[in-house]
Amino acid sequence: MVQFFGALIRALILGIIVASPSFILPGIPNVARELSMIIAAIIAAFALFEYASKTPGFVDFRFAPPYNRFRIGILAALAIGLSLVARASITGNADILSLADWTRTYTITPNSPVEFALAKIATLETTSSTLLLTRIFSSAFLISVSLTALMSVLLWVFKWPFGRTKFNLWANLPTFAPAEVSLTGRRLRRDGWLNIALSVALFYVLPFAFPLIQDRLGPDLFGYNHSLIWVATVWAFLPALMFIRGTSLIKISRILSKAIVAK
Repeated sequence: MVQFFGALIRALILGIIVASPSFILPGIPNVARELSMIIAAIIAAFALFEYASKTPGFVDFRFAPPYNRFRIGILAALAIGLSLVARASITGNADILSLADWTRTYTITPNSPVEFALAKIATLETTSSTLLLTRIFSSAFLISVSLTALMSVLLWVFKWPFGRTKFNLWANLPTFAPAEVSLTGRRLRRDGWLNIALSVALFYVLPFAFPLIQDRLGPDLFGYNHSLIWVATVWAFLPALMFIRGTSLIKISRILSKAIVAK
């Protein structure tokens, strides 16, 4: 029962995060809000079934907190933070806009991920202003990178996943194919570095999908604040997921290697 209520709380928090942009942004049609709530309910239901189950599912490190809490924290910071920036561009909140402009100073550089994403958007027809796009993607990049770095350091420096006698490698990595004990550490380390490399590459690969997404979802994907927020959130969130997973796999491979040597 305790596990079920814990899963229910997680599901509610995740649902609120997914639905929050539609309520923070002004002028969102009721149909869009209802659709957001439906999507939020589906995602929340997945989280509920995943965490209410006693057996491993699809989520990595489900039994090794606070790994997934960190990931939800990054998602919340992106979805809510970018929504506030978009809202400020309409209401004229000077404090938030000045903070968003401050992020541009550190993210708009030659060949930077933000500049690359903006260049891809510039090839599309959109009614969104260049200033708003720059503020949104600069803020998304800085939020993603800063929180990813902070949370990766916390997972690496502190005794995660030490102190948890019930930690099980295979239960926490349900999608990781088993291997011989002597090869597991090497494979974890290889996959970890691969995830880190992919996290950097995703910032440059995902913008190539912008035209395809706009063709599928609407003629002006970046002209509506709601869809703009979620495109920028996904663009910044997926690399964060990959990087945190990569650093975690490398740490576990190091722990496993030390354990084998000790034996």
